[in-house]
Parts: sequence; structure tokens; C-alpha cells
Amino acid sequence: MWWTKPRDPAGALLLPPAVLELLVRAFAIVEVGGITGLGPDRGRRFERLFYRLCDRLGVHLTERAGGRSVAGQRSASGLAHEVDGATRAGVANTYWELKHLSVPVEKNELLIFNAKALDFLYDASRLFRRTPLLRFLMSGQNLRDECRLYAIQWGIIIIEPNRLPLPLIYEALMRGCVPDLSAADQRAVSELAPWACRSLQQVTADFVERSNADTCTPESIRRRSREVSAMQEQIGSDILDMLEAQYPEWLNDLAQTEWDRLGGWA
Repeated sequence: MWWTKPRDPAGALLLPPAVLELLVRAFAIVEVGGITGLGPDRGRRFERLFYRLCDRLGVHLTERAGGRSVAGQRSASGLAHEVDGATRAGVANTYWELKHLSVPVEKNELLIFNAKALDFLYDASRLFRRTPLLRFLMSGQNLRDECRLYAIQWGIIIIEPNRLPLPLIYEALMRGCVPDLSAADQRAVSELAPWACRSLQQVTADFVERSNADTCTPESIRRRSREVSAMQEQIGSDILDMLEAQYPEWLNDLAQTEWDRLGGWA
């Protein structure tokens, strides 16, 4: 499929290949929807579906629901934070938050997820500190605009319905799948998407740099986040249309494939 085509070697690699493969299928699942159940039961079904998808793709989860560490790393505070999912690899560790609520994800969910990640990184082992930590929030419902901006600022990659995830927008460009995209739009994607998909270590380094620099203001980070959000909404929609024109029904077909291989969403 389009995300497996050869990519521009000059483009930064935002995600390891196995994580990219997981991300595109996770997006197809939330885009198509259809997970049944109410309240906590639907959330548990959502988690189990994600775990079965990881198992099928050979993505080894070091933690699942009920876990109290990320890639084996305990929190600096000693608080037993609950972890929905995590992976460990030499190129990057990942930390996943899974939400399927009846209402949009609230700001406290993002604040807590971000704070927990910082607690795992603070006073972590040397190996954990040196390995990029990529964070994902997979949601069956759309986020509020202000929550989406917060996630962008802190490098949390959102997987939600009706919005092509930022790494996939970037990969479509890097793999030559959007030849009709204007030069200005291509520059916007190549500059903004990598910034929004930073590891937690990159975000914290940027935070320290901004705190120590007289020229950086809060307005600049807010402006950049809004630019990313607008790019995702506008250019991302155009890219999704271009992909659909070249690969008709690719999302539905991908979701159907996973439905068949996983035996449904139950």
C-alpha cells in the first residue's frame, strides 16, 4: 500500500516501520468505528482490540492495561501510574493511551497522560533517557480543539476519526503520494509535522531552551501549534482526498482486512 512505497531518504524518519504499520491500521479502525458496548465495557473492548492488533502485527507490548511501568521504567515519584500500552526498542520506546468515551476526551486526560510520561522520564535510567519516547493517544471520539493543541505542543500523536494523523500526512509526502500538492503546502508539511511528532526528550529539551532564552515567548509556541492544527485539518484533508483518488477505499479495505483477521471487533 502507499505507506510501504520507497520514501525520500532525505526526510526524517518520524516513526519506526513497525510503529508506522500499527498506526495506519489503528487509524483505519477508529475511522471506520463500530466498537460496541457502553461505558467501561466499551473501553475494555477498545483496549483488547488494540492488543490483538499488536499481537497480529508482531508488535511486542511490554505493558498492557494494568501495567505500572513504561518499557520497564518505573515512575520517579513511586506513584503506580496505570499504563494502557508500551513498547521497547533500540530506536524508540512508545507509550500509548487508549480512550473510547461517549464524549470528547477532556483536558484532564491529556494533562494526566503528559504528567505521567514526565514522571517516568524524570530520574529514569540512562538507557531509558537516551531512547526517544514517542507517545500516542488513540481515541474513538474526536478531541476538543484546545486538547488537540495541547497534544501538539507536547508531541503527543493523536489518532482520532476524521483526521489523518500527522505522521501519515508526512509519510504521504515523503513517499511521493501527493504530486498535486502545492510547493507551499509541501513545505508546511515537511516543517510542521516533524515538530509536532517530537519525542518527549525533544520536547523537554525545547522547554528548557525556551525557558532560558529571552527571545522565545509563549505566543510563539501557541502560534506554531495552531499552524500545525490548521495544516492537519486543511492540507491533511486534501492529502486524504488524493490518497483516496489513487487508492480507492483503502481505509475501508484496511479496516475490513483487520476485521477478518482479528475476527471482528468483539
